[in-house]
Amino acid sequence: MENERIVQILNEQVKPAFGCTEPVAVAIAVSKAAEQINGNIEKVLVKLSPNIYKNGMRVGIPGTSEKGIPFAIALSIVCGNSDLGLEIFKDVSEKDINKAKEFLKLNIIDIQIENKKAAFYIEANIKTDKGTSKCIIEDSHTNIVLVEANGNIIYEKKPDKRRDSSSSNVHELGDLTIKELREAIEQIPFKDLEFLLEGAKMNMDMAIEGLSHGSGLGLGAGIDKLMKGGMLGKDIVNQARVYTAAAADARMSGVNMPVMSSAGSGNHGITAIIPPTVVCKQLNLGDEKLARALAFSHLVTIYIKEYTGKLSPICGCSIAAGIGASVSVAWLIGCNDYQIAGTIKNMVGNLAGMLCDGAKGGCALKLSTASSEAILSAELAKNNIIISDFDGIVGKGAETTIKNLGKLCMEGMKGIDNKIIEIMCNE
Repeated sequence: MENERIVQILNEQVKPAFGCTEPVAVAIAVSKAAEQINGNIEKVLVKLSPNIYKNGMRVGIPGTSEKGIPFAIALSIVCGNSDLGLEIFKDVSEKDINKAKEFLKLNIIDIQIENKKAAFYIEANIKTDKGTSKCIIEDSHTNIVLVEANGNIIYEKKPDKRRDSSSSNVHELGDLTIKELREAIEQIPFKDLEFLLEGAKMNMDMAIEGLSHGSGLGLGAGIDKLMKGGMLGKDIVNQARVYTAAAADARMSGVNMPVMSSAGSGNHGITAIIPPTVVCKQLNLGDEKLARALAFSHLVTIYIKEYTGKLSPICGCSIAAGIGASVSVAWLIGCNDYQIAGTIKNMVGNLAGMLCDGAKGGCALKLSTASSEAILSAELAKNNIIISDFDGIVGKGAETTIKNLGKLCMEGMKGIDNKIIEIMCNE
């Protein structure tokens, strides 16, 4: 794969996002449908694949103190602009919030789980006194494949082209080796990767916000307090853990600030970006080294998601992005290709069983665990402490291990999302 296409993938997969990307994607679909039809709204019917439903049930909506998909739908009706994409909620006002609350009281929003469509599926249907409209998103958070108004097709992607336009490049990325990805990030001109530094600043700003205000669960602030009290050491591992947790605290609680996403997810971006940023700054390695490390982290995160799926029963924010962070740290501290592969094996052997039970405040715990293990796995691998081949699902080499992780996730965990939703709905 040419380096230019790798840079294109990074530009497509690493973008700012306001709020958890699943309710945001729902909001994009609803607002797009609403933009097609006039009149007073009588009914909003939204159909979601289980993973979208799961990830949106309990998470904070940015710029508000509200949680969940129903409020995201109401807010998108009131003030949504589908052209803003993942930043659809960036200009939410107090007036908008109050209007959304009033809209919810109308009790005209119906949300259904759709098990028979695509694995990543959002369908928004709106009925007004003037007619009907529909918008469907498939495959990724902003990939609109159908828009209708009064039964007339306004826009449609043909069935054979419904995958996200960037998917073909990403699919080819999955055919490379980790060594080839490492070689690419070393060869690509710095000027083509420099934009990734914006993500480091953005996500560290979110971390500082969460740390200074004790946002959400308050995990980042809590770990920081333990460090200051002498219970935990003031080392680079715990520093990464504090900042990663604090950023997740803030984001999951709905703080109205952007984070830089990775592979379509803001929490993936937090995990993929903050650990290498902390390590790079601690070692005074400079912007170019950081940009290349971030490129490596994002590419490996995207690579793994090609095998585990965009949304999956495992916690991709910890496992996929955690592995991305770990290889970038391994590269920063001078690991060779064998040790970088060993870092991946260590991470899979450690964290492969971590489930995704939806986006919510507790995600900060998982992300903080992944951030610290990413650095530890890299440091251990540098000292040639590497989990052996054929140790559980760990295979011979990095690529086989990642493929095994994908098989576990895509073939071995069918039905888990529905069971998690059943448990959550019965609480």
